[in-house]
Amino acid sequence: MKKKITYGIVIISIIIALMFMSSNFIIDIMWFKEVGYLKVYFTRIFSVLKLFLPIFIVTAAFLFLYSKFLIRDIKNIIGDGVLKFEKWYNVLIAFISVVFSLIVANTYWYTILQFTNSVSFNEKDPFFNKDISFYVFKLPLIQVIFNILLGLVVIISIITMISYAILRIKFNITQANGSSNFKDKSFKSRMAVIAFMIFIMLCVGYILKGYYILYSSRGIVYGAGYTDKNVTLLFYRGISILSGIFAVVSIFFITRNKFKPIIGFVGVTIAIIVLEPIVAQLTQSFFVKPNEFEFEQKYIGYNIDSTRKAFNINNVEEKQFDTKYNLDSKQINENKDIIENLRVNSVSPVLSFYNQVQSMKNYYNFNDIDTDRYNINGKKSQVFVAVRELENSNITSWQNRHLIYTHGYGTVMSKVNAVTSEGQPDFLMKDLPTNNLTDIKVDNPRVYFGEGSNDYIVVNTKINELDYPSSNGNNTTKYNGKAGIRMTPLNRIMLAIREQNSRILFSQDISSDSKMILDKNIVERVKKIAPFLKYDKDPYAVINDGKLYWIMDAYTTSNQYPYSQPYDDINYIRNSVKVIIDAYDGTTNFYIVDDKDPIVQSYSKIFNGLFKSASEIPTGIKEHFRYPEELFNLQCKVLGKYHMTNTTTFFTQDDLWETSSSTMAKEDSKDQYKPNEALYLMTKLPGEKSQEMVLFEYFNVMGKQSMTSLLGARMDGDNYGKLVMYKFPQQTNIYSPYLFNNKILQDKDISKEISLWEGKGSKVLDGDIVIVPINNSLLYLKTIYLKANTQNSIPEVKKIIMSDGDKIVSGNTVAEALEQLFNYKPSDEQTTTSKENNKVSSSDAKQAKDLYDKAIEAQKQGDWAKYGEYIKQLGDLINKLNNKN
Repeated sequence: MKKKITYGIVIISIIIALMFMSSNFIIDIMWFKEVGYLKVYFTRIFSVLKLFLPIFIVTAAFLFLYSKFLIRDIKNIIGDGVLKFEKWYNVLIAFISVVFSLIVANTYWYTILQFTNSVSFNEKDPFFNKDISFYVFKLPLIQVIFNILLGLVVIISIITMISYAILRIKFNITQANGSSNFKDKSFKSRMAVIAFMIFIMLCVGYILKGYYILYSSRGIVYGAGYTDKNVTLLFYRGISILSGIFAVVSIFFITRNKFKPIIGFVGVTIAIIVLEPIVAQLTQSFFVKPNEFEFEQKYIGYNIDSTRKAFNINNVEEKQFDTKYNLDSKQINENKDIIENLRVNSVSPVLSFYNQVQSMKNYYNFNDIDTDRYNINGKKSQVFVAVRELENSNITSWQNRHLIYTHGYGTVMSKVNAVTSEGQPDFLMKDLPTNNLTDIKVDNPRVYFGEGSNDYIVVNTKINELDYPSSNGNNTTKYNGKAGIRMTPLNRIMLAIREQNSRILFSQDISSDSKMILDKNIVERVKKIAPFLKYDKDPYAVINDGKLYWIMDAYTTSNQYPYSQPYDDINYIRNSVKVIIDAYDGTTNFYIVDDKDPIVQSYSKIFNGLFKSASEIPTGIKEHFRYPEELFNLQCKVLGKYHMTNTTTFFTQDDLWETSSSTMAKEDSKDQYKPNEALYLMTKLPGEKSQEMVLFEYFNVMGKQSMTSLLGARMDGDNYGKLVMYKFPQQTNIYSPYLFNNKILQDKDISKEISLWEGKGSKVLDGDIVIVPINNSLLYLKTIYLKANTQNSIPEVKKIIMSDGDKIVSGNTVAEALEQLFNYKPSDEQTTTSKENNKVSSSDAKQAKDLYDKAIEAQKQGDWAKYGEYIKQLGDLINKLNNKN
């Protein structure tokens, strides 16, 4: 009976231990099955297992055979009776082989799969004339195999030397008569094998090293230069040839007990290896440097061409922009679509306003604001969009944090080109529940997946989830999406082990119909599915067909593109993948949007079923695709130098650019040269017929503040991904954002006004600087925000500063500034129509004012429920008046 109890305890203990050890693995299988990518998950597992077996067989066979020879030699030297633990050698070899094979297979499975699934770039390096795929897909694995073999050779050499040294000492000590009869014939044969392997490794190593001169940084540019080709490569090839010869000859001399030639071989090899950098440096310093351009011109061209191709800036459309300061009211009137979409709001102050006014409760938060374009009431408009997500750091109890407060609710949308009379964002969507003043359909505003917390939640429990707060109490809901792992008894145990929380197991609110949702953070979610892609830091939300989605840009990268200058540790990048995540049920789809990229083609071959074609992207979502700012900023950084395609200009470096600075020139300011941020603007490019979303950046000559060019990334329709650069005449001084800021400070009226605001307990905030081309002129705009110098105060637009590059004015609105700058006014017909369409009775106006005053008072008192109620009533009144008119 006691034995049965003991056996039972042991079995139960083993089962519990196995459950603890395998819980993460089992949960991962269930999670990948839930998200529809189980095949992708098993691709790695099966790949590791398939690689493990041959690596284990080769390693074990090699170590077994070598150890057998070593043991045999040792027996011949000191006899059979000394090695008492010979039988444990096989166990040790097996253990070492298993561990080594698992480490190699788990570490390099992807490198091996890339080798076997390589895709041609259809471009060859200019030096060895090999396809770029050799360097990106194949050379890394070859180098890995070489490093592993070299490591084994070194370990075996050390073990052999130490073993024979110890045995020699032990043999000498144990000889009673002091005579030496140490049999060293086998030792010589082992040394011959080791010498052969070392020389072969040197031979192969320097063959491989020859390819790596394409990443040399010795010359004036990245990549092989004159010295690398004519000195370094010749040395490498010489060392390889000599090492191959020495490998064969060393066996002959060692087996004949002639060690002096071997010492000579080693000495010659070491001498050549030491001599190479000395000769290369002397050649570079005394031969190449005095005539550098003549020797390096060809290689400079290789570097320019490769870098521009690798960063996808080789097809930038360049246009000369002969700036004329002749912008007038007629041209403004002809470009009303540009003027109507001038961006007067900035992300940082608007986000602050959203979080102060629209978060409503301390458990809601807006993590970010995204800018996008929507057709609103029949007109294409640029807007700010933010998602009201759950901020569970302020939620304390386990039940509230994981069962009740499960999701965010709604989006807030405001105009980019307008503010209210108080200088606050002009909302198109706001409040709880969402007060939608547009014709954009929003059927499901609930946000279970977003940029916020990655904590698990349990849905479909016996208690309702909070949907959104209201003046009449909290509204509740039940999740009916497909996300989540079913909470069966066994799954509850596994999930409790994984999360290390017993409440999951014992909570009476959780039933078998409940589901646990894991990896709610969209960044962590996509990284878990496809960790080999590099993801943009700024996901953005879009509304399509009444649902909320997240779009993430994913990049394929490499640092193995020959001759391409590395930036941020990469020298090749493509935005080949767009990831779309459903904010409600977490459905995650990866779409290939650049099927010409060889790296994403390789991924597609390796992970069959992961990617979908761009043709499957819903049209409504595709219309919201943005050119990623992170990629654009990197390309701007590269273009600062690699806009120069002439080798002479590149060599002299007399046309280096940098992205423009924007911060005002204040004394003792650490941020005096803060880079101007790239901006998404809805505008009409010169020579184009319609407005579109464009991402703009401005360039100065390095070390100067005069603007030299403007770069735009287009993203609407068939123009998606096209880069256009407007280059200004070099002999003309064009105001950059920095100089425009300085001009503001130098204007006595504007600077005086700013000083007065700052002296009255207020804080002045700089808005974005917008520079848009109109015909052959530039229009400058900057917004000045004002906020109380207290914590959690609300920023409001105070002034709009505008310039045509010559005259500078400020107004309370864009219309005021335009009138001062160009004497521009709407036509009489427009004015009349506007007035007629906006007739409001005095009673309606009084009612609106009363509701607004009550809302502001509630806001000051911190009564957000009342505030939301008054704002909703005010919105209903505005909708009624709009419908009436």
